[in-house]
Amino acid sequence: MTDDSDAIRREGTGGIYLMLDFDGTLVDLAPTPDGIHIPDRLHGLLAGLHEKLGGRLCLVSGREVAVLEQFLPDFPGDIFGAHGAEARRGGTLSRHPLVGSPMVAQVQDSARNAVAQIPGATLETKDTGAVIHYRAVPEAAAAARAAAQAIAAAATGMEMHTSKMAFEIRPSDASKAGAVHTIVTGHPGTIRPVVIGDDVTDEEAMVVANAAGGFAVRVGDGDTCAAYRLPDPAAVLALLETWLTEETL
Repeated sequence: MTDDSDAIRREGTGGIYLMLDFDGTLVDLAPTPDGIHIPDRLHGLLAGLHEKLGGRLCLVSGREVAVLEQFLPDFPGDIFGAHGAEARRGGTLSRHPLVGSPMVAQVQDSARNAVAQIPGATLETKDTGAVIHYRAVPEAAAAARAAAQAIAAAATGMEMHTSKMAFEIRPSDASKAGAVHTIVTGHPGTIRPVVIGDDVTDEEAMVVANAAGGFAVRVGDGDTCAAYRLPDPAAVLALLETWLTEETL
């Protein structure tokens, strides 16, 4: 697996704004969403980088903001959760209009019924929709996809997105790309956006970062528009620790 740590370290100087995915990027993936392990050093590392960067560090994750706050209660930066459908900025939380709506409830009910028909699949519900996971039963990918597509087609304002061993139904106008665009437009010409992520849902955010004069880092395998690649979350944390010691970021 390619490890571009040295090149990324050299690239990461001069006004970078770090936008980090969570699962598969800062922490290893687990069989279930709640089964992840938070490295002890992650809390201090993120806090230190946030201070060193003058606040130019945020999380951009598929996880809900409240869930990320549980895992990282001391994280001082902004958080874009639920693929951009939620945002905690400056301590204030904003949420997509569909949160808590009958449409989201319909999606969750339909997903619950669908998962009951797919042995081994599991359901993750969010205030913004639902996720059908099939990590434990890879052979169920086609059935999970078909179910998610049908649910999304019947839900106005919602759409299906592919993730690692999962299919998510969420608001059609929520995206990590939108989150990165928000950061970029809020700092016109003054930052170099840097997106680090591991999944297909991060690629659209990477496109925005590249177009804005920044760069992207793909964690793990898979096709990517990123110029650089790291093998795993351990390599990401090692890179961040190196950046924390740099004189100029």
